[in-house]
Amino acid sequence: MRVGISLWPQGPTWRELCAAAVKVDALGLDSLWLYDHFVSLGADETLPVFDGWTGLAALSALTSRARLGVLVTGVTYRNPAILAKMTATLDHISGGRAVLGLGAGWHEREHLACGIEFPSAGQRISMLDEACSVIRSLFNNEVTNFHGAHYVLRDAVLVPKPIQGHLPLLIGGGGERKTLRVVARHADLWNAFGTPEVVAGKRAALDGHCVTVGRDPANIAVTVNVGVIVRDRPGQVQDRLNELGEIANFPDYAASNRPWGAPDVVATRLAEYANAGASEIIAVMPAPYDHQTIERLATEIAPRLRQLTASNHPTP
Repeated sequence: MRVGISLWPQGPTWRELCAAAVKVDALGLDSLWLYDHFVSLGADETLPVFDGWTGLAALSALTSRARLGVLVTGVTYRNPAILAKMTATLDHISGGRAVLGLGAGWHEREHLACGIEFPSAGQRISMLDEACSVIRSLFNNEVTNFHGAHYVLRDAVLVPKPIQGHLPLLIGGGGERKTLRVVARHADLWNAFGTPEVVAGKRAALDGHCVTVGRDPANIAVTVNVGVIVRDRPGQVQDRLNELGEIANFPDYAASNRPWGAPDVVATRLAEYANAGASEIIAVMPAPYDHQTIERLATEIAPRLRQLTASNHPTP
């Protein structure tokens, strides 16, 4: 099981974000993620927010090992041909470490604030499906022609191609009827959240879609967002939760199995996700960044988790 960190780029100074990213990479954690939002999450929209894509491009020059991605990019924000160009460029800047994270988008308030159309959920999922086809075609083919309900490309080219022969596509979302069908059709990685029981149940639904579309479920790796807190005493855990404030009520924390506490407790609870079919834990890290958790996750917990293999038969 791999272990990564998602650094929320809301609230910190640029120097603080760089310091945390460099630490994640230097400690040998497997992946580094930023989010893709234009206003801060939560009630206070006045917090400073750094852009995820340009931020990653800059951080790629400061790192050398971790895979890099945005967790995740709302498909409504950018034309997929532009997004393909951005991703290929990041892959070259980073020396072939880019992962493209995509989702249907959810933050209605953000769309309205920025003047971006916010279609129905069904339309956004349809856009996601088409965008995946467009992007993969641009990555793979010399010329792309595409005529869909949402996107039309005429003799489109993408040069240079990504360094990676098959740049990984991650799709986030858990809707069992539509979203997971898009995951089955296109994704190399699926990004989930929730308790191990919830993840296992949705993994079973995803496997069913894979059968329908003729895809081997083993070719889709499962990643899970989890709020992790490593501390030796319960009072210290509570201090961190207090520091997070309303963010502690977000699903990454409140809907998880609460891997909070001493290293043995955290490792045991994160290991439950391997039994649910997950092959990577992505520890969600809002600012102020929790350097103690980053360090202890890398040195005391990740070595144990890397000995685990994701279950091919997750049990809800």
